[in-house]
Amino acid sequence: MDYKVSENPIEVFFNELRLLAEKYEELTDTDVREDLHLTLNYFFVWKKEDSSYPISYGMFSKEGDQFVATAVNNFLKAITDYPEIDNMPIGQERLDLLQNENMSLGGCQYDEFIGHTDSPLPPDPLPKWLFDEGDYDE
Repeated sequence: MDYKVSENPIEVFFNELRLLAEKYEELTDTDVREDLHLTLNYFFVWKKEDSSYPISYGMFSKEGDQFVATAVNNFLKAITDYPEIDNMPIGQERLDLLQNENMSLGGCQYDEFIGHTDSPLPPDPLPKWLFDEGDYDE
């Protein structure tokens, strides 16, 4: 079967998360979803800039957190190459792009990875723990 590889960076990002979830089941846990949502709300929905991105998403291993952080970082950097997305108004329109039920995600829905909210969260600074290495049992 032939699969069309999406060029939409949002679909690429969610498909990358879907593939990571096959190896790291905790990726769909509530804590991880909430941390991903906070990060995307701040950097994508409100288009905030910072000198660094989060490194800890509540994964059970450092390796898992590193893979998730890399996926998020790559997504946020890729957006700048897509003016039709990068120039979207901040707030609700950007949240709606993330929460598009019609995205092709290999049988998954966006809410399995970032949860769902009807409106954007306030653009509050991110919690410090997202920038600190997690506690791992390794």
